[in-house]
Amino acid sequence: MLVNLHIIGVQKAGTTALASFLNQHPDIHVVEGKETHVFDHPNFYLQANKSRFANRKYNEKLTHYNHQSFICDATPITLFHPQFLNDCYQYNTQAKFIVVLRDPVERAISHYHMSRKIEAEKYPMLLAFLLENFRIKKVTKQKSWSFDSAFRTQSYLHRGLYSRQLEQLYATIPKEQVLVMMQSDLKNNHLKAMHRIFTFLDIPKANISTELVFNTEKKFTHWTDKLARIFARFYYAIHNESPAKWHKIIHRSK
Repeated sequence: MLVNLHIIGVQKAGTTALASFLNQHPDIHVVEGKETHVFDHPNFYLQANKSRFANRKYNEKLTHYNHQSFICDATPITLFHPQFLNDCYQYNTQAKFIVVLRDPVERAISHYHMSRKIEAEKYPMLLAFLLENFRIKKVTKQKSWSFDSAFRTQSYLHRGLYSRQLEQLYATIPKEQVLVMMQSDLKNNHLKAMHRIFTFLDIPKANISTELVFNTEKKFTHWTDKLARIFARFYYAIHNESPAKWHKIIHRSK
């Protein structure tokens, strides 16, 4: 059986929490480790037989699969690059896709703290945000998708450009196979949000208990952090990113 449920984004918006919740449903099996990184794998595009490569990677993560209706992979970088998204969809065109959005400034800050924690970032937040365009442009030109690439670890603000990602999403995948929700729904309206997902998947509703899964990372503070937040707000303002615009794209596609 092919993987037929993908949580494709966005990073630092509760995808780990959602995968944990879904894994408690008797009809859903989440791949071991939650993320398989198939279609964004640096070696994926070198394969003569990409489907065989994908199947092998997935089989390595399905040792405990027990014939559930849905096999779920939650690799949130998938939404961030059109090629990753297209290859994911082409692998199984009958699959369903879930996207969780979060305030892009808060997402960027959380992403920054994670990168500092894993020692993928050495600069204060403001300087990291200011350097981002240069870093991303350099690796994009080189098509560097390695796991330590700036495309992954230092794409703090770029990942919050949801409008272009949503446009690509609906241009690639039929709207009836897509569910977009907000992180706040999972945090503040947990039961309702889960029932919405189960309706989308057409499986029996189950009362999945909420857990303390939205733990914050260790914070690295600097005196310029407030300026970094202001810069991030300005960045998204000039790119016209707002919930109103996202909802307009989502509703226009329905």
